[in-house]
Amino acid sequence: MVFPSLTDTFGMVLLEALACGVPVAAFPVMGPLDVIGKSGCGCLDHDLRRAALGALLVPREKCRAHALTFTWQESVRQFLDNIGRAHASPARASVGGAIAV
Repeated sequence: MVFPSLTDTFGMVLLEALACGVPVAAFPVMGPLDVIGKSGCGCLDHDLRRAALGALLVPREKCRAHALTFTWQESVRQFLDNIGRAHASPARASVGGAIAV
């Protein structure tokens, strides 16, 4: 799948393609970086043609297996980890008796 967007925030379309066993070619921006990253399930490049040609070499089984790592349980774990990091952040300040994050 060739994904030409420079502005997608997460990449649900990318995840759907991977779940079908389809490798992804995309720009290395948010969304594709979050979903594909260094997984080897696609090719991220500023030259979309080069990315598409690279994605053709990715085994379909690898794509499907990577898509299956995006579970609700993993989403909740990441969410709670982020809350924990925000809560422990030294950037937090007390404002008028309330804590601002």
